Amino acid sequence: MADQRVLLILILAVVLSGCTDEKPEPVVNITVNETPQPTITPAFTVPEPSTVYVEIRGSEVNPSILTVTNGTTVRWTNMDSARHTIKGRNFSSPPLNKRDSWDYTFNKSGTFEYNCSIHPASAKGRITVG
Repeated sequence: MADQRVLLILILAVVLSGCTDEKPEPVVNITVNETPQPTITPAFTVPEPSTVYVEIRGSEVNPSILTVTNGTTVRWTNMDSARHTIKGRNFSSPPLNKRDSWDYTFNKSGTFEYNCSIHPASAKGRITVG
């Protein structure tokens, strides 16, 4: 009789296991196209002559690296409370107080590094003219 009860319990368990409202979750195939991420460079490239604006703030210039074409004008604006100058090979600004600006047009190819002659260790930048 015990064997019959065990068999009956097993039959009921099998029958009842198929009687639930739960449906199996559908299988979803997802294809992921991995697009290569662009390389981020610290340089700011200007493809044609125009005016580019550089801010001096916190004794730093932003952007600090520029790539421009011949004929591009760069305008530096001092947003610091301290006075700054822009000094590079063959160009130099007067002292710039807060909110003062100074423009220089690059008409020769080459790489021009500059800094603040008042604070030589800070406000450094580089402009590549092509």
